[in-house]
Amino acid sequence: MGQAKPVEKWECKDFVADGWKTVLVTATVDSGRASGTITVAGVTWHTDFEVQGFNRRWDFGPQDHPTRYAFVIKPDGTGLYYDFESETHLTKASIVMKCRQRDV
Repeated sequence: MGQAKPVEKWECKDFVADGWKTVLVTATVDSGRASGTITVAGVTWHTDFEVQGFNRRWDFGPQDHPTRYAFVIKPDGTGLYYDFESETHLTKASIVMKCRQRDV
């Protein structure tokens, strides 16, 4: 499977951190707008991507549970990370970040 060309790139940092020196998460959207990547702690996850209402959403996880994790960026740049323990257990965001769009 070839790597699609990214058409969007987002950088996210700790919500209360001053400046953008420490980027925790980089999220991209591929040209087909149905997939993308999430890079965190030196690991890149290939994701499913979709726009839900006003929000951008990346779903990812291990092959046996491909929607175990979700990362959502709201229109105001708030990034929300979710870890779904099980498919029946909806949870609040475990990490809240501040995100900004960057040139690809």
